[in-house]
Amino acid sequence: MAELSNTLFFTAFGLYIAAMVAYFFRMAFTRATVDGVLASTRAGERAGIAATGLAVAGATAHLGSVAARGIAADRVPWANMYEYSSVMALIAVVAGLVVVQRRMGYGHLMGFVLAPAVIMMAAGAMLFVPAGPTVPALESYWLKIHVTAMVSASAIFILAFVATSLYLAKDTAEQRVAARSGQRYAAGTVGAASIDLESDTAKAPAGAGPAIGSPLELRRVMSPVWFGVFPAVFFLVWGLAKYDVVRGMSMAPVGALLGVAAWYALPYLPSAAQLDALAYRLTAFALPIFSFAIICGAIWAEEAWGRYWGWDPKETGSFFTWVLYAAYLHARATHGWRGRRAAWIGAGAFVALMVTYFAVNLFVVGLHSYAT
Repeated sequence: MAELSNTLFFTAFGLYIAAMVAYFFRMAFTRATVDGVLASTRAGERAGIAATGLAVAGATAHLGSVAARGIAADRVPWANMYEYSSVMALIAVVAGLVVVQRRMGYGHLMGFVLAPAVIMMAAGAMLFVPAGPTVPALESYWLKIHVTAMVSASAIFILAFVATSLYLAKDTAEQRVAARSGQRYAAGTVGAASIDLESDTAKAPAGAGPAIGSPLELRRVMSPVWFGVFPAVFFLVWGLAKYDVVRGMSMAPVGALLGVAAWYALPYLPSAAQLDALAYRLTAFALPIFSFAIICGAIWAEEAWGRYWGWDPKETGSFFTWVLYAAYLHARATHGWRGRRAAWIGAGAFVALMVTYFAVNLFVVGLHSYAT
């Protein structure tokens, strides 16, 4: 069963990559009209159908991998970083298919959902450990409750981060287009409107963005170089942080390609206000689950270590992450901090989540070091 789990894991990994490429191909053959309506060509429709089939097949194989791993280990299959990363990627893909593609109708954006899932699986594969029993500290029914809630919230936060990143890109582009066309751009968020300077009246529904002569104008006002540089530097630093220069240099081009893909997708993205609303709803859904996971972890800590809270590095990082996500939701409720300011808080919260997961587990000695 352990070998079957590994085979299905890499099968799902390959199917996700193929689906991601097909989704990006679908996006490339999508046309955006002046009023923002998207129309797919016949080639784009076929690519979308193929991409959905590949993604569903990958999720099915991935689920089989997780189930086989659980049977092989005779326990729930999320007790170490390899298993946790695998399950997190699986939930992110399934949630993307259900929420982003099916519920919201943003199927052409699924390539950006599969990208972090593939990266998470790649990171998990680097942390692979053979299937086996857990350490004594994890032999508790709280493992099923605490970790299930934590991995579910983390997966949804991945989707929220994707929406937030795309929102920041689209909002910046819309703002620059508005500036060039002589419009006042309030903010690409719910409750904002694009205002004409001459009449000082609302030109579009709340958050709909500025009127543009051509959707391609959104690309012209943005430089693809910067879109590629930032993710490339991020992956390079990530590799150096793990003392692996080769890994960082090999991942940097992947980050650059994803960044350029985001630049190319600007005309096909939903309005900034829609992306902002999507990020907000996903975060608002995930934060109570994350809060429940922290509470369960405190109860488990009292049972295992005789105290509810001890400011262990992992506990401190989780608390700091929770504060940032709570600040994001509070900022969204405060008129002066809606839009980009709140989005940057949300992006910072996700960075804190990943630092807590990877850096604290791998480099900081604490009571949660067994997670490696």
